[in-house]
Amino acid sequence: MVVRGGLDARVVWTKPSYGGLVGAALGYFAALTPSLLPRALPFLIVVTAIGVVAGYAAGSAIEWFARTIARLDAWYPNKKVTTVSLVVTWGLALVFTPIAVAWQKTQQEALNMPQAVPGSLALAVSAILLGAVLVLIGRCIRAVTRLVGTLVGRIGPLHRWVEASWERIRWIRLAVSLVFVVLLFAGLNAGFSWLTGVYNTTNSDASGQFASNLGVNSGSDASPLPWETLGREGRYYVSNTMSAASIAEITARPAEQPIRLYVGMEQADSFDGRAALAVDELDRVDAWSREYLVIFGVTGTGWVDPDAINALEVVTGGDVTTVATQYSAVPSWIGFIIDSQTTINQNRATIDAVVERWKQLPKDQRPTLVLFGESLGSMGTQGAWTADATPEEVTEDIKSIIWIGPPAESTLWKSWQADRTSGPAWDPVIGDGQITRVLVQTEDPDRDDDTRLPVIVFAAHANDPVVYWRPDLFYREADWTIPPHGPGVMSSLRWFPFITGFQVGMDLISGGAPPEVGHNYSADMAPAVVLGVANPEWNPGDTVRLQEALPDFRYETG
Repeated sequence: MVVRGGLDARVVWTKPSYGGLVGAALGYFAALTPSLLPRALPFLIVVTAIGVVAGYAAGSAIEWFARTIARLDAWYPNKKVTTVSLVVTWGLALVFTPIAVAWQKTQQEALNMPQAVPGSLALAVSAILLGAVLVLIGRCIRAVTRLVGTLVGRIGPLHRWVEASWERIRWIRLAVSLVFVVLLFAGLNAGFSWLTGVYNTTNSDASGQFASNLGVNSGSDASPLPWETLGREGRYYVSNTMSAASIAEITARPAEQPIRLYVGMEQADSFDGRAALAVDELDRVDAWSREYLVIFGVTGTGWVDPDAINALEVVTGGDVTTVATQYSAVPSWIGFIIDSQTTINQNRATIDAVVERWKQLPKDQRPTLVLFGESLGSMGTQGAWTADATPEEVTEDIKSIIWIGPPAESTLWKSWQADRTSGPAWDPVIGDGQITRVLVQTEDPDRDDDTRLPVIVFAAHANDPVVYWRPDLFYREADWTIPPHGPGVMSSLRWFPFITGFQVGMDLISGGAPPEVGHNYSADMAPAVVLGVANPEWNPGDTVRLQEALPDFRYETG
């Protein structure tokens, strides 16, 4: 029936569909199944409500298809059957609630996280009510699109076409709905563009930051790269270089003053241009005379993890120059969605340029090259090689590589993990295990004294969703979901179509993980750097002192 005026209230307030209610119960159940990380109280309620809404939408769509397209009304269950089935499905879902709450508490306790889980009744009521509100909002949007479709059919050139058959109004409403979806995605794209502009402005703002104790670092009087163009994270990075005295206090050995170099994204318009500036800076400070040269892959904002760079400077005894190149100013999750290729292009250009200049030196005068990448920086630096590269090929020139929390789609992590020699997916043995090692826990005493080079170190928590979530998790079982599970992962976790992809996807945005949990690698930084740099003068006592000292040298980046 064509709406003659105003919104059709029946669209909003019509009784829930049978298929939708069954689907909502299943969605509620699915949202409470085990995932990689426990959830804070508000987030748990929101995720459960999303499960209710998603289940309701899927169930309603299936019912509509069965009755409208497949014309299965003859097999549609009677009122008695629908009532009983609804009672059973929702009864089972609600009975499952205290089990899920107990899982959350157990997981939080095992990971030393603050326990904040609601009672079963509070969780069920809150999630269902929020789900109902979201369904009503969706119905309101549908009512608006129907009204717009109706008005479009009543005016203009489509009027006579619709009058010939009022059934044609359905096609107009469908077209309006599709236009709405297109506009929604256009709005999201515009939102990302706006956010990019905001972060670019923040990146250029040097207020509240001071160029102190820079020495020969980038942005100093000795550098041709102006302080104001280093970018927000670059300025914090070069201004917080560890002193030789601080390093010596930790190691109880003489130390040198490390050098930090940084190329901001505003300092050149191309990937190769920034890479060339990085090499120029290395030449300016004679970085080639140092024992170590670290190429640092930054995150989306240009951030350099203070624990990582401080650990690198301490483990190398300060006899090191570190160079980083910024390619964007947006957070990593935005950069990953918008254009994950940018980080790969910039890191490939920087690595190639530095290695090419390094090869021009006599072999006995070359510093040891170290490559470091964390999170999106890990993905970007791995992109300097193709997926079929072997560990031997990767370490042909760069002898020490440290990759922290590599995203699941990272080129080498993905291919090497799939082609592992042995071991589970969360602790794979890659090749013969002589070059590539995976640090699953912060303490691995069997490897503390390993000073072999070359070496590639992966630090990857078994419960880090960034490391294990991929789009195909919705429809394909992943190796890491097969028991036995890694540290911090619930033994009850299993793979289910769509459900596991949804749950781990929600883990990506849960946030607030303590050290050694999820995508937080602050506690792993010291052992990972120690294993990766493989300084023969280093000893386990140094590692303990380094771990204790690192929090005192962290700097805030606003």
